[in-house]
Amino acid sequence: MAIYEKEGGDTAVLPSKIQEQISQIDSTEPDLIIRLQNVGKVYKTGSGDFAALRDISLDIEAGEFLGIIGKSGAGKTTLLNMISGVSEITSGEVWFYPQDGARGNGRVSPILLNDLKEDELAAWRGQNMGVVYQSFELLPQLDLVTNIMLPQDFAGRYQAKLSRARAMELLDIVELTEHAYKLPAHISGGQKQRIAIARALVNDPAIIIADEPTGSLDTVTAETIFQIFEKLVAQGKTIIMVTHDNELAPRFSRVVRIADGELVDETAVIGPITEVTAVKTLTEEGDAAPLNGQTAVFYRGSDKVTPHSRRSEPAIILKDVHKVYVNAAGEFPALKGIDLQLDYGQFISIVGKSGSGKSTLLNMLTGIDHPTAGEVIIGGQNIYQMSESQRARWRGHNMGIVFQFFQLLPTLTLLENVMLPMDYNNVYPVGERPERAAELLKMVGLEDHLHDLPMTVSNGQQQSAAIARSLATDPPIIVADEPTGNLDSRSADNIIQVFQHLADRGKTILIVTHDPSLTSRTDQTVIISDGEIIDETIANALPLLDHPLMLQATRHAEKKTYAPGEIIVQQGKPLVNFFMVAAGAVDVVIDSPHYPETILATLGKGQFFGEVELVGDKTAIATVRATPDKPVTVCVLPKQLFCDLLGQSPPTAEELKRVAETRHKENITKSKSIN
Repeated sequence: MAIYEKEGGDTAVLPSKIQEQISQIDSTEPDLIIRLQNVGKVYKTGSGDFAALRDISLDIEAGEFLGIIGKSGAGKTTLLNMISGVSEITSGEVWFYPQDGARGNGRVSPILLNDLKEDELAAWRGQNMGVVYQSFELLPQLDLVTNIMLPQDFAGRYQAKLSRARAMELLDIVELTEHAYKLPAHISGGQKQRIAIARALVNDPAIIIADEPTGSLDTVTAETIFQIFEKLVAQGKTIIMVTHDNELAPRFSRVVRIADGELVDETAVIGPITEVTAVKTLTEEGDAAPLNGQTAVFYRGSDKVTPHSRRSEPAIILKDVHKVYVNAAGEFPALKGIDLQLDYGQFISIVGKSGSGKSTLLNMLTGIDHPTAGEVIIGGQNIYQMSESQRARWRGHNMGIVFQFFQLLPTLTLLENVMLPMDYNNVYPVGERPERAAELLKMVGLEDHLHDLPMTVSNGQQQSAAIARSLATDPPIIVADEPTGNLDSRSADNIIQVFQHLADRGKTILIVTHDPSLTSRTDQTVIISDGEIIDETIANALPLLDHPLMLQATRHAEKKTYAPGEIIVQQGKPLVNFFMVAAGAVDVVIDSPHYPETILATLGKGQFFGEVELVGDKTAIATVRATPDKPVTVCVLPKQLFCDLLGQSPPTAEELKRVAETRHKENITKSKSIN
């Protein structure tokens, strides 16, 4: 007879079936930490049973960095829920093998998680597993260091000094020590995710499971998280990470691929993880209009040019907007004098690293949070002169919002979730609302999931439904915070194409992203760093500078406007500035008493001049003047600042040196040919 010791010290006799399974376990597998045997998971919905996992068998070894890769809806998150005991399995067994010295066990006998009661599972999870969800779930009323200490409090291990010291140590690991006593509302979404990871580590668990932990982070922060995980694995931790990004596969010690609830052979070579969507775009004539090999459908009316596309005034104006958060640690300025103008019919990306102020800026634009100072004028209205209720009604009719985390109502189907804004804002006849909602869901590839509840589809599909919901009232402005962060590459591409099509039809699309590849697909890029907007001219002319250096240049640059034909740089004179063209154009001219004046080049917006002389410390080899047809505005950097920037950015220095040498040779060659 086998005796099973439960959490808390109680004992019980194991059923004979389980005794047989233990006897069959190979005692020569000391590194095994988790075993799944024929695990299945079936969700029961109003439309029938949905099999999320089918007959999954998987061994996970202690100390490995396991990547679980699959497209949206493949069953990745459900598999994590089985491993962590968060969700009850429908069939099969999940075993945990305590390692020598595992806390709270004092034994090496395997534990059948199916056999544990809910409170026993919770205790086991608190002792042995750190969990990082896609949404970080920090308590908003507690500061960051207290949020990190929560698991120790729940596990009964809280000791004021020791717990706080451990929390501060973890804050240092995720590089957020200086924010220890801020509230979650005062940091960025990326920083919140890093706090969630620190919290998962506080009890020093043997296993850490992470569901897309880098999905909402910029590349630099994501790399920091990966390095943290790699160090933990080197120290003996087991990391199990779910991702839809196939490019991350080489970072793991082992990869398991999942598709349609089943494991794909680890050694099999499969194509990129994509989600094929083939839907239809309805033009005004009703014909299908392909979008880069894919198509998308738009509900009636949205395919027409809206009145907003004909407006001459800007869609959005921010005037000297400041936002200062105040807490026990003092004041924290999140936005510092933002001036910004955005036009109708533009697809605009807002980029910046974690903590730069992106989310705070969105909160100002959407009326969710109040600026400390300044004006926010949208569609000609100062939205902060409205009352809260007026602003809520205005937002419902004029702005579609897609949050980082989708916030669908769990008791409503996807169709009903998309219909909600129509109901609350009383737009469109009641009988037409289901059809319009269905067309929007079809647009984002969810035509087969209209009547599914959010919990029965993947996180990526929930985000797609949230995007469809943002379009429900046909608002002129769509604001999206990392809308593609939870989607596979094909689904993300489809969403971006939808946004591009909507912008072409007169809507204003603002998308916050940390993915630099998306900025090439937008009409305008707004870069924010340390609560300030980086000058667009500087960003375009010197793209290899990092954001802090771009901001430094922005703070010291001066805008100057020259009349048509006016000389900016005189040939033969010393040069003391570096120039970038912000608007208009300039002619680069060689002048000599021996031959007629010759235009060597014409430089337009985003181009620069003066680098030949400054890099080579020479006098001006040509005259530069505004073109004769219109004025030119240039962004001017003093020579000393320009040289300092090059000293701090070797890639920029190397690129400008290359450009300077090329231009100098071209100018000399042209001069000789004239002589």
